[in-house]
Amino acid sequence: MFFMWRISTFLTLLIFLQACKHPLLIVGEGDIVDLNAGGFGCTLEVFSADVTACENDVRGDYFVNYAGVPNTGWRFSHWEGWCGPLSVDENCRIDVNASAVASWDEKHSDIPIPALTAVFSPIKNTTHDVVIVGAGSAGLYAAKTLQEFGYDVLIIEAAQRIGGRVKSQTLGDVRVDLGAEEHYMAAGENPVWPAVRQKYGDSIYALAYQGLDVYSMDGGRSTCWTSSTALHPCSVDSDVTAAGAFWQWYWKPGQHQDSASSLAEDVLHKYGVGFGHRAYHLYDAGFAGGSYATNLDKLGARSLALQSKEWDLSEQIRVVADKELGYADVLENIWWNDVVANNDLLLNNPVVSIDTRGDDVIVVDAAGDMHAARQVIVTVSLGVLQSEMIDFIPDLPSSTVTAYNAIGIDKGMKVPMRFSAPWWETESGKMAWLVTEGVAGACWPPSNYKLNATSHILMCYPMGENSVALNNIAVAAGGGVAGDAAITNAILKDLDNTFPQAPGQATQTYLEGFVQNWGADPYTLGVYSYPKVDTFKSRADNKRRDLQAPIAENRVFLAGEASNITHSATVVGALHEGERAANDVHVVNGNPNNPPDLPGY
Repeated sequence: MFFMWRISTFLTLLIFLQACKHPLLIVGEGDIVDLNAGGFGCTLEVFSADVTACENDVRGDYFVNYAGVPNTGWRFSHWEGWCGPLSVDENCRIDVNASAVASWDEKHSDIPIPALTAVFSPIKNTTHDVVIVGAGSAGLYAAKTLQEFGYDVLIIEAAQRIGGRVKSQTLGDVRVDLGAEEHYMAAGENPVWPAVRQKYGDSIYALAYQGLDVYSMDGGRSTCWTSSTALHPCSVDSDVTAAGAFWQWYWKPGQHQDSASSLAEDVLHKYGVGFGHRAYHLYDAGFAGGSYATNLDKLGARSLALQSKEWDLSEQIRVVADKELGYADVLENIWWNDVVANNDLLLNNPVVSIDTRGDDVIVVDAAGDMHAARQVIVTVSLGVLQSEMIDFIPDLPSSTVTAYNAIGIDKGMKVPMRFSAPWWETESGKMAWLVTEGVAGACWPPSNYKLNATSHILMCYPMGENSVALNNIAVAAGGGVAGDAAITNAILKDLDNTFPQAPGQATQTYLEGFVQNWGADPYTLGVYSYPKVDTFKSRADNKRRDLQAPIAENRVFLAGEASNITHSATVVGALHEGERAANDVHVVNGNPNNPPDLPGY
């Protein structure tokens, strides 16, 4: 009898949906029940599933409710509709009104309206040698290292893509980097360098800056960059000339004796300017924002100078000159594609808890699936650690919590914009950097070094306070697409004001762009780490070492750029930490050349 009711109900459902031109499909093991028709118009439908908040609204006069009920061993996953699996709404809300239906019929009269799909997925309780939380540079390199050792690895990533804070996207005819950039692909300690040379050869590289480029804040009054990146005064602009001198002075750690002083204090004392002074903006946006994604008053002067001195970039600094390749593309081609192909990977799957009370570590994701492993490597960002959105059971050691809270991470954005003309170029030469006194912060043209690029692109870095101000503007505009447009408009107005010799040119020549708001991204909550004020270099190093220490009797390991001592805030540092954590796991298991056959697996 129940079976007959099920057939009758489903046939009624089909008839009903046919009348409203909105087909429904079921993917996976589930049923659509609880049909409550308010009439045969079917122009207002409200869909719900289990205890999720996912809905689909079809505006009109009538309504019907459908509830997704999973069979045993399955759970409702999500609704899919016209917007597709990569929509900004993440399939949770799909609005289909009468005009949208009419528009579809007008444009695609021979194509049926795409089905609304109720997706059910099996409950997945899995076992692996190692679970890696986070598919950024550290997590993927840890997986690569463990893969070479022969481990069975599961990678769980909260976002819908791999890469973390390395993200490339096409703008015009150029691949731009919305996160980390490849500027430090240099010889020395960078594992990317030999891998890229082996894959592509030296032809892929170009010097970061060739010839005479202009550093400008105010219409071309400037200092100059040479191909060796040395600064030389080329105008009578005292503020910019002082900035060049400060850069050179800063790299001498012996000048910074007080560990309790900020870089802001160093600037104010050395040059006798105020916080609102034009020169201060040069240091704040150009140096602190452009290099460390924060503000001068948050940076510890001495520890930062010592940390920067440790970076071994050599004189072979290169960038990828192929306009079709961004940093993410390069890393995918040399490593990531192989890692993803040879290891289990779960995307769009935030981890909610890590439980080490039993013999195995139990990692629970947002879907409720449980993943057992002997060890877990956690590679989430410092911002996520500080937010404590992952529940560690029992709590992390106080030394670990103190360590990640002692290291700084700030809000920040990257905003690439394409223009119909390079309005920023002056008679003095091509611009390398532009620093504004407003919300744009530091900007530079990344298309300059891309071979045969025809697009005119300016990349702006609103960091720290500038990022917070722009985010508030976006929220006031309603967020989403409208919020991004508000951010872009604010930056364009700032650029218009910065170049009085080209009034309104930024706004008038703007074509398109992106807003990557890392501070608002729930899975990063910041840009990258920096040494705070009042931290001795040795103390800062010790805090990063504390992050490297194994947890829960050598079963939980943390890794990421924030835990790296010599190359923090870089992809290089993240890669080294992923490798370090994987090697630590391997050593803990007893034989570096023979990974264990874990019991019960």
